[in-house]
Amino acid sequence: MKSAILFLLGIILGAAVGALTALLLTPCSGEELRRQLGERGAELGGQLEQLTDRGRIVLQENVRKAQEAVQEAQAKLSKSAAA
Repeated sequence: MKSAILFLLGIILGAAVGALTALLLTPCSGEELRRQLGERGAELGGQLEQLTDRGRIVLQENVRKAQEAVQEAQAKLSKSAAA
């Protein structure tokens, strides 16, 4: 029974020391950290939007090129079938 109480006391003491250490070593307050995370999230959102726009443009260009290639192939096939 005594060893169980000492074990629980050790867990509680260890948790308290860990929490205190985390508080003392945290480089900024929770409010500041949330602000920084919000700013970084907004930056990443903007970058993602730019990449999405670029990807859409590249995709549209590739679709256009593929359509042109299909039209050229169809024209060649039509010419060779008519000959």
